[in-house]
Amino acid sequence: MPHTDPSSPPLSGTTPALHQVRAGRRGAPLLVLIHAVALDLTYWDRQIGALAESFDVIAYDLAGHGASPAPRLPLGFDDAAADLAGVIETAGAGPACVVGLSVGGMIAQTLALARPDLVRALCLMDTVSTFADAGRTAVRGRAAQVRAGGMEAIVAPTLERWFTPGFAARRPDVLDRVAKTLRAADPHVHAAMWDMISTLDVAPRLGEIAKPTLVMVGEKDPTTPVAASEVIARGIPGARLEIIPDASHMAPLEAPDEVNRRLLAFLNGL
Repeated sequence: MPHTDPSSPPLSGTTPALHQVRAGRRGAPLLVLIHAVALDLTYWDRQIGALAESFDVIAYDLAGHGASPAPRLPLGFDDAAADLAGVIETAGAGPACVVGLSVGGMIAQTLALARPDLVRALCLMDTVSTFADAGRTAVRGRAAQVRAGGMEAIVAPTLERWFTPGFAARRPDVLDRVAKTLRAADPHVHAAMWDMISTLDVAPRLGEIAKPTLVMVGEKDPTTPVAASEVIARGIPGARLEIIPDASHMAPLEAPDEVNRRLLAFLNGL
């Protein structure tokens, strides 16, 4: 069972049980995958396929996403980190290599600071550690959009931010799948997620994260740009930054083979 640091403050999660899938080899290093806002664990299918040969892999649905029960609102990063801690502790195989995409990377950073005993390594994909004031305003604006117009109001701009035009032209099936997932999302949870995201500010504490860390970002990501990943890579001692060519915010969907190659190289080198 994972060691619990008695000096770490207790965390209180938002839900009693989150939907998850587990694949790979029991007894191998534990790896936990955290998806982006409004998506679900099924979007890690290409990564699970690549990682399951060498790792004990868990992907889970965030509270209020996919098949996980709805959380209490409002949401906070402490709650989300507590949910992640529960997934790792329940697995009985930690500490875990935690891989987080977008808000998943924000939750991973939060857990690494709150419960370092549960974290073996981090891979932070297309994410940030803080926002400028204008960025916080823009993020809160997305919450307001959903509250005013429902999920349909954010589908088109989200797809535009998340994927390059070239990928959209080549793989309309992927964009159609994502659009349908967005439309099916709970607007109350979605707005609460953006309100939570707007509060993120772990940048001043990145130096406290003493875990091997890979930071990956799509070269053309307008939502969490390369500059934001550079801040994280500079802040976490020894962190490595890798840029995925010609990819936008959903790098694991746009360039799964390239993302998997780099992720496996990092994990196998631990």
